[in-house]
Amino acid sequence: MIGRKITNQLRAHLRFHLSGVGRFLTGSHLTPADFTELREMIESFGLTPIMIPDLAALDGSRKGVSALAIGGTTVDDLRAAANSEFTIAVGAGMELPAIKLKVQFGIEYRVFEGLTGMKDTDLFMEALSMLSGRPMPVRYERKRSILVDGMRDAHFYLGGKRVCLALDPDLSVALSRMLDEAGMVVKQAVIPYSISPAAHIIADDVVIGDLQSVGDGIDILISNSHAEETAKRLTVPLYQAGFPVYKRLGIAAKVTIGYSGTLNAINEMGNLLIAAH
Repeated sequence: MIGRKITNQLRAHLRFHLSGVGRFLTGSHLTPADFTELREMIESFGLTPIMIPDLAALDGSRKGVSALAIGGTTVDDLRAAANSEFTIAVGAGMELPAIKLKVQFGIEYRVFEGLTGMKDTDLFMEALSMLSGRPMPVRYERKRSILVDGMRDAHFYLGGKRVCLALDPDLSVALSRMLDEAGMVVKQAVIPYSISPAAHIIADDVVIGDLQSVGDGIDILISNSHAEETAKRLTVPLYQAGFPVYKRLGIAAKVTIGYSGTLNAINEMGNLLIAAH
């Protein structure tokens, strides 16, 4: 059962159980709904997360007019972060602040390059299980089984399909890993700037550039709303992800992480390819 099998690598990083608060450094590539989903995943193991930042406050739930978002991580929470028992960083680009926090406060940390895809979600669940001393909740075992079934169904439409990613480096790393699991081939990844995590993108070619750098010979383009004209030029479907996405409703409420978020992405890409071909 997932959550009871802890890898040697995880054991080296997670040496004790948390009795209460843990710090979670989260990348900006997550949606507001992802932050809510992430909090629920963590709390289901009996852990109390301090999320920095917590973009769940941008989910559209606030009332009235204010220059500031309401809710999320408070100033008192930020002060309490120095007393956290462990740091988990989501996104390869968040490792540097995790290192700085370890140097300043002596708090151990673990970096997850992504929380999308079965393998990465499994690793995250195993880490939470190790930290809390609890097995993975039954509802997530069920979600995992549903994802396995969905991946079988989608494989007929996704297997061997050629993809171009035009996203920021952290999201490119996470999605390239998920696409590889789904049997898709990332022919090209176009990122706007180069940082060390970019070396972890699973792609035939990684290019530093913009949408003008996107090449042909692909079946689907994954990028933000600005790539609509590029997709039309290449006559391929566009799966909108990253920032900004303003030509699709409900992005703030869309879950892209965990077993459920992975299944959503696989189904949406499969449906786009079915419609296009």
